[in-house]
Amino acid sequence: MLHLAKRFEAAVRELVGDGPIKQRLGSAYGRHLEDVVIPDLPEPLRSRFEALHVALHRCPPMGKDGSLNATVRKMSFAEASSHAETIVELYAEILRNADRSEPLKVVRNDEPQQRLVSGR
Repeated sequence: MLHLAKRFEAAVRELVGDGPIKQRLGSAYGRHLEDVVIPDLPEPLRSRFEALHVALHRCPPMGKDGSLNATVRKMSFAEASSHAETIVELYAEILRNADRSEPLKVVRNDEPQQRLVSGR
């Protein structure tokens, strides 16, 4: 999960940089999240990330622009801000999930316990 956290962190850094929100969104997603494999994400985040991916690839490629750039160029500033917010929220969830360790497991040892005998 560490690799996902690093990728989302890089995307968030891109989002808070200089420039118009649409440009920052396209760069953040295109450079850092475009090739994230959905099954690599924690289960609760998969549908939100998939919805984000679909929303950022609604338009077909146009000229030299791929689907992502064509879609981002056509969206409103409010839509771009909303998608940027989704990336930040997903990053926060990844960090929260990274702190959780595996649940404790009960391990049974059916072998008889040997007692230590003190030499008093």
